[in-house]
Amino acid sequence: MPYLALLPSLLCGLAVGVEDVRRRRVPRAWIAVGVLAQLAANVVYGLAINSLFVVVQSLLFAAIAAVLQCLLAVAKPGALGFGDVTCTLMTGLGVGLLGLTAMVAWWLAMGLIGLAWMAWWIRFDPQSDTPYAGKVPFAPVIVAAGLIAPLTTMV
Repeated sequence: MPYLALLPSLLCGLAVGVEDVRRRRVPRAWIAVGVLAQLAANVVYGLAINSLFVVVQSLLFAAIAAVLQCLLAVAKPGALGFGDVTCTLMTGLGVGLLGLTAMVAWWLAMGLIGLAWMAWWIRFDPQSDTPYAGKVPFAPVIVAAGLIAPLTTMV
């Protein structure tokens, strides 16, 4: 039943991903709504299973994921933006609820899906006649990997 607790960040993440592909920006309002709704869902889930440790766990995992994504953005300027970092924070709150295995699976899925997405996007770039030509939106990858990561905990 913990999978229902992931819905707030994943639903807001889908909206963020669509916006990132269409307009190449990550709306902070959607991120704020997603973070607050996911925190509320985490608290409700923690109370339901009588363990508020999962709330602390999700906060710590999300913070670590956002810091790692920020370090990646700083390492190669222009590759990732602040919107990708905030999207990672929002999605990390949901995935972090499931523990370390889900977080590792999420990062692995982000890497694999990200490589495939970049290859596809560069080859079939639908925005080749815009100023965004050759630049790949990454929020959809973060969210798609966040949808796949919970499957690793069902095994």
